[in-house]
Amino acid sequence: METKIYRLRFRNAHFGDGYLNTSIPTFTASRLFSALCLEALKNDCLKEWMTVAENDEFKISDAFPYQEQPYLPVPVGEVALKMDLRTLVKDNQANKAAKALKFVPLDRLLDLLNGKIAAEELLKAEMNLTQQTVLMKKGADPYEVGVTAYRSSLYILASSDALFEQLMTSLQFSGLGGKRTSGYGRFEMEVLPVPSLMGKMLADDKADKQVLLTTSLPSDNELGLVVHDANYHLVKSSGFTYSPDASEQLRKEDLYKFASGSVFTRRYTGVIADVRPNGFVHPVWNYAKGMFYGLEAAK
Repeated sequence: METKIYRLRFRNAHFGDGYLNTSIPTFTASRLFSALCLEALKNDCLKEWMTVAENDEFKISDAFPYQEQPYLPVPVGEVALKMDLRTLVKDNQANKAAKALKFVPLDRLLDLLNGKIAAEELLKAEMNLTQQTVLMKKGADPYEVGVTAYRSSLYILASSDALFEQLMTSLQFSGLGGKRTSGYGRFEMEVLPVPSLMGKMLADDKADKQVLLTTSLPSDNELGLVVHDANYHLVKSSGFTYSPDASEQLRKEDLYKFASGSVFTRRYTGVIADVRPNGFVHPVWNYAKGMFYGLEAAK
C-alpha cells in the first residue's frame, strides 16, 4: 500500500493527558483509531474497516506537527549521544533542551543528530507551533478545560485506502479528542504525497536504527527479538470505554506501549489489542501496530 500524508488543520482541540484542564498538542494513532471505529459503526461498515486495519500492510502513525514541511519525532537518546559529555555537565540549558525537544523538521533531522544545529534553536521553534490555553466553563457547575490552539497543523502518515479516507472525511465534522460537543477537535484534511527524503526513510528497513512513528506494542513473538539494544520510552495507555450499546462507561485494561521516537535495531508488526473490561459487550480495540523510519548510524 502507498503511504500518504494526511494533513489535519485544527483550529483548537482538547487532547487530554488525564486532566481536564490540560491539553497536549498531538495525539496517538490509537486515539485516532478509536474515533475511526466509532465513525465506522455510525456508517455501518465496522467489519469492513477492521478487515482493512488488520491487514499487515496497513499502518497509521501518531500525529506530528506540520509547518511548511512534516516534523519527525526526535529519536530517543540520539541527541544526547551526539553532545560532548562536558557540554551536558556544564551547560544545563543545552541539557534541558536536548531532553525537552520532541519534534524536528524533516530537513533538519540529520543536522541535529550531527551537531550542526543546537537543540535550543529547534525547541524555540517547536514551542511556537501551538498555544496552550485554559478556558473556564461558566454555569451552575463551572470547570476548566485545557485547549490547544494551533498556529500550524498536524499530520499523520497512513497507508492509502478508500475506506480509511472515507472515514477520515466523515471524522472532520465529528471532531477528534475531548469536548467535541463544545466544537473542539474539528479539522480540515488535505492529502499530500510523501516527500522523497521521507519516502526513502520509511522504506529503509535495513538501516542500523529504526525509529518508531506509532506508539505501539510488538506481539508476544516479536517482543524478545526487538528489545535487545533498543532505546525507548514506555507509556501507559488507559481510559474509559464508550459504546452506544453499553449502559455505563468502564475503565479499559491498561496497556503499556513503546512511545513514538523509540529506537530499535529492527522493525516489528505490532498488534491491535482488545482492552475491553471483563464482561463488556464488545471488543475495545487499542491500535498498537508499528510504523518506522530508518536512520543510518553516523560513519
